Amino acid sequence: MRPGLHRVPPAAGPRQARAARERLPQRLYAAHRSPLSAPRRALRLNRAPTVTTARTLALDVLSRIEQDDAYSHIALSNQLATSELDARDRALATELVYGTLARQRSIDTVLSRFVSRKLESLDRPVRLNLRMATYQLLYLDRIPAHALVNDAVKLVKRACGQRTAGFANAVLRNMLRSKEKWQPFEERDRSANPARYLGLKYSLPDWIARRLLDRHGLERAEALAEAFAGRPPLYLRRLQPLDTLPEGVSPLQAPPGALKAESSSPELRALLEAHALTIQDLGSQLIAHYCGASPGMRALDACCGLGGKSLLLAQQLGPGDTLVACDPLPTKLEMLANTLADLRVDPTVVLREATLQELPESDGDFDLILVDAPCSGLGVIRRHPETRWRRSPADVDALVRVQSELLDHAVNRLNPGATLVYSVCTFTREEGPEQIERLLERHPHLERAPLPESGFDWAPFVNTLGELDLNPRDHDCDAFFAARLRRTQT
Repeated sequence: MRPGLHRVPPAAGPRQARAARERLPQRLYAAHRSPLSAPRRALRLNRAPTVTTARTLALDVLSRIEQDDAYSHIALSNQLATSELDARDRALATELVYGTLARQRSIDTVLSRFVSRKLESLDRPVRLNLRMATYQLLYLDRIPAHALVNDAVKLVKRACGQRTAGFANAVLRNMLRSKEKWQPFEERDRSANPARYLGLKYSLPDWIARRLLDRHGLERAEALAEAFAGRPPLYLRRLQPLDTLPEGVSPLQAPPGALKAESSSPELRALLEAHALTIQDLGSQLIAHYCGASPGMRALDACCGLGGKSLLLAQQLGPGDTLVACDPLPTKLEMLANTLADLRVDPTVVLREATLQELPESDGDFDLILVDAPCSGLGVIRRHPETRWRRSPADVDALVRVQSELLDHAVNRLNPGATLVYSVCTFTREEGPEQIERLLERHPHLERAPLPESGFDWAPFVNTLGELDLNPRDHDCDAFFAARLRRTQT
């Protein structure tokens, strides 16, 4: 472990403050603090790949997601790590997993027109194979229809036998003969029932569609729903100076060091393994710059997770400065410790296995606190499509309470004149703008802070209040909300 990095255990004594985290279901906390680098399609498919092996892998991944409540990016990454699929088959498997999950409501709406019983009553391999095949028929055109139907039926036969394979074959052949039934939504619902229209067309639960409609109106909500239905680009951040960039990788105008990759390559993978580059979404990078860290500050990343933002903050501080990064999950801190050990980081980085509420008084107060709070995660459903089916309005209500408590604790650790940055990867009003309005009402010694001096124009990324307001439609990145507040000198 390099000098300057200190693994410090949580303060001794009873942990009454852990009660707040215990009130938040673990699945919500773990889902928000998920790994940063979700797998992405490495290559554009230029020819029809071998379907069966890719389909087998995708079926296994989808089964794990459904049966074990696994996260898509972890389940897929684990399967790809041990597979011998070539690049095109890996890309197809990834497409099948993410596409089937993202379009599940639309798929099931169409599929149910050709199945006389409830889809949930079907054996899992049958249901998932029919979903994958329907996804390909509705949204992809690289594999001939008869070929993908044959492969789907073969896989059902292997899993469930000849009789069930005959059922799957009949369903899919009937679907091929009835393309007029392939549209999952009705145009008249656009005015009569816009939440249902958006939900069926772009595969969202109605309650999420209503959140978009309530905040943005129909035209804007539909544009955002369409963007959320797509796949995210691969964003990178430069960690070391590079004379040249790999083919397909280009720099962005803002923020500094941000890159966008159009495709993968052995050269790019080598630079990632050498820690010359790291995978980090554009929105995540912008939030770290939005904090405005600078030499001479004592900073706290109060919910650091895997530490993508922590690392950027540390690189903005000066020699001898201190960054405290805390998280209750030791596996995430261990991964952050390994990353820091591989890089040259001048400030002292103190890792705390603790919640913000458990942070010892001996750590003192701070000039900058980032609260990247646990949230509904609806802003990252392009990368984690299963999230849309696992969240509920009750989850949002529970998370709002946890966020409020975190913010109140953060306010108590601010030095006079210090900056508090609150961020969430979601677009709900309750977790974003309304959370800040309530915080300002509770703490009259807080005020909105001006935008930081970052060397680029913030105008494309912020609203009239100076709040960071990102979305996939306008910025082609995850949806993030962030606000900068400052404690007055008194």
